[in-house]
Order: sequence, then C-alpha cells, then structure tokens
Amino acid sequence: MELLFNWIGGATFILSIGNINIAVDPALCEKGTVLDFYWFKSKRIKQPIYSEKDFKNIDIWLITHKHKDHLDSIGLSNISNFSKIVCNKNSSSILKQSKKNNLTILDWNETKEFNIKGYKIEIEAIPAIHGINPISALLAGNVNGYYLTISKDKEKKSIYITGDTVYKNKIIRSLKDKKIDLLIPNMGAVKQGSCIMTMTLSSKMLKKMISKLNPKLIIPIHHSAFEHYIEPISKIHELKDSRIQIIETGSKTIF
Repeated sequence: MELLFNWIGGATFILSIGNINIAVDPALCEKGTVLDFYWFKSKRIKQPIYSEKDFKNIDIWLITHKHKDHLDSIGLSNISNFSKIVCNKNSSSILKQSKKNNLTILDWNETKEFNIKGYKIEIEAIPAIHGINPISALLAGNVNGYYLTISKDKEKKSIYITGDTVYKNKIIRSLKDKKIDLLIPNMGAVKQGSCIMTMTLSSKMLKKMISKLNPKLIIPIHHSAFEHYIEPISKIHELKDSRIQIIETGSKTIF
C-alpha cells in the first residue's frame, strides 16, 4: 500500500492513500503573520506551500487542537462541507462556529472507524501532553495525537501523529504493542515566549520516543515555520537515524 505525504508547512500536511485523502491541522496564514497566544506572540517565518486544489477532495480532517498555528481562519475556509472531521473537544466549538458540523469528537483512547471508498480507517485519539510540567500543560489546554490504521484487502498501514506533545510515559503506554509504519512527530521544542517550559518534542525527546516505539519511518513536522518553534532542524540531523526523513516545506514523498 503506497502512501503520499504532502507537507504544507508547520503542522499541516496531507496523507493520500489510493484515492483517500486525510489532512491534518489547517493553519495557512501567510509568512509575516503574527499570532497572538495571549501570553506571548509569534510570527510565521516560513510561507506554507499549497494550492487550493490540494484541499478539494479531503475525505477526513484530523484536528489536534485549537491553537492558531494549527487551526486558523484561512484553514477553516479550506475545509469543505463534505469532509468528515475528527477533533478534540476544545477545537469543536471553533469548528461549529464556522458551520463545520460533520464532526466526530474523540477523547483520549477513544476510537472511530470509517469505511470510505473501499478502505477501512480506524482512528484512535492518543494522549498529547502539551507541556513538560502540569502548569504549562494546563495553560496550553487539551490536545489529541492520533493513531491511524488504514487497511484494504490484506494490506495495512499504521501511522502515529503525535500532535503537540512532550515525551511522557503515558503516551508510550497508550501505544503499547502497536505497530508504527510512519511516525509524524511535532518538533520545535516550543517554548512560551521567554518561558523555559518546553511544550513540544525536542530532538532528545524524539530519540527516546523512537527507541520505545521502533517506527519504520519518521517524518518530522512542526519545525521552522514560526518563531516559537525554537529548536533548529539541525538538531534532528544530529540524531543520525537513517529512518528519519527530513523534507522541505511543500515537498511530497512516497513511501
């Protein structure tokens, strides 16, 4: 089963499997846009790369949470009314306000199954802890990661999308005994402005996660796009793991 990965930039990407298209976290503001996170601000420093047709035939949107670098007004306008949407509770209100009503709201460890165009798609919400300690995680709010299994006939692919999270044993326990063909980690070692509390994966955390989950392939995202994505991509290169495939914004890769 062949998968096409199209990285739009930041946390936004599209997975295509045959004639099935699954997209994640539409944040499409232009380079130079300053996002206000209430307790700090951050500028977009790299332009997202996409065409309008990229979003015309999305079967399922996965929304990890409501932060503006994951879900913005331009992104919302690109979610068509026929697309199914899987989201967490805190992003559902924004989606409903934008009259996106084809929603499935998942709490951690809940699962939804879809049968679309001959494919069976199972989606499980995985805990995502958006802060290294309880205070930063509480400030950031609830986030979903997602574990997907996509199968047709005797073929199957398994994908883990971390969402905005740091490394926690709770996450590893949720993924115990799960096969992972593709790991898509949200990187950047994000910090809240000048605050020292890390809020997403660092390269050091990624190395530990890889050792526990043993994925076949890793495509890091959520780096280089906004000022608050602190850790440079060079730190991931330093891991020297042949399974890590670092791609450019706007790139498409087949696996």
